[in-house]
Amino acid sequence: MTRPRIVHVYKDVYPPVEGGIERTIHHLARLTRGEFEPSVVCAARRRVGGRRTIDGDIEVVEVPCYGRPLSNPIAPGFIGALRASRADLFHFHLPHPTGEVAYLMSRLSTPAVATYHSDIVRQRAALLLYRPLLRRFLLRMTAIMPTSRRYLETSATLAPHAERCRVVPLGLPLEDYAETEETARLSREHRARWGDYVFFIGCLRAYKGLPFLIEAMWALEGVQLVIAGEGREAERLRRQARIVGLSERVHFTGRVDRASAVGLLRGAAVFCLPANQRSEAFGLCQIEAMTCGLPVVSTDLPTGVPEINRDGETGIIAPPGDAKGLTEALGRLLGDAALRRRMGEAGRRRAAEHYTAERMAREVVEVYREALARGGSTSAVSGVSTVD
Repeated sequence: MTRPRIVHVYKDVYPPVEGGIERTIHHLARLTRGEFEPSVVCAARRRVGGRRTIDGDIEVVEVPCYGRPLSNPIAPGFIGALRASRADLFHFHLPHPTGEVAYLMSRLSTPAVATYHSDIVRQRAALLLYRPLLRRFLLRMTAIMPTSRRYLETSATLAPHAERCRVVPLGLPLEDYAETEETARLSREHRARWGDYVFFIGCLRAYKGLPFLIEAMWALEGVQLVIAGEGREAERLRRQARIVGLSERVHFTGRVDRASAVGLLRGAAVFCLPANQRSEAFGLCQIEAMTCGLPVVSTDLPTGVPEINRDGETGIIAPPGDAKGLTEALGRLLGDAALRRRMGEAGRRRAAEHYTAERMAREVVEVYREALARGGSTSAVSGVSTVD
């Protein structure tokens, strides 16, 4: 029996791009290929496109790309790639204006669903032109999957389409974060070097709020902060640490591989996600930290961030953009080892119950089945997932 072909559409793919959306696409493709035939259409990292496979048999079609203004690929070949994809169902990952416009222009009747990872927050001028197209695109979706209840409730873009929304939280393969001999050795080395350190891992972007975390370290005398990752804000953050005299206590590792990341997570005392803008829609790094038994300090954004980290249970929620609030939350945890252990264990249980890649895939498969049964109909896919 032929498996229905599911074509994921986004601007990039993992590997090589290691962002949260790219990794989510990879997990979904890998975990659904027993019942479906997954493939990916994305923009190439250069002007020459091509085809390749990932994870053995998942086909990736890379469309020639002629630049990425505002992080959006100029890739007119998406229209032809969608038409040639032989899709039974498209799975779009938003925001991705190039793919959305290509689907509208292709005039395909192939049904489609979308994971709504985030609103477009920063490019307000471009949004004025884009909003009518996005509305038309969303009207074509059989189902829309925001990643948290709170994001659905606070998104003006999603409000007119709420009846076709089904909340499907993201998840990770938690087994990737299990302790090994190597990660145990690394975590011991980190603790010996930095003591009870505060840790952050992720892309170094403006919306992550890291300047507030560096400022918060001032009052935490002797405490070390370790920042792993790379991105546009890296040099600015290093300069801030030098200017305020914290270069001896703020350490930048750059990009790290999986084993190194797990070693850093398992060696830390507290994990902090100090995001201060709505662009931080979910916060997968919190799940990584919770899986490794770390209490989390994160911020009260109108997104999925505080849904994952339960205030007073798995960590502490601080006001966004508030260095003093971060200092108080971190200081409370750093000063109470028993509280750290209790919250760390609660976080580990919560991640295992609610935020596995397997659970995410099961819920997405239900959406696929219902969307394929309806064909091109945009009537609501039944059921709304909730995370307690």
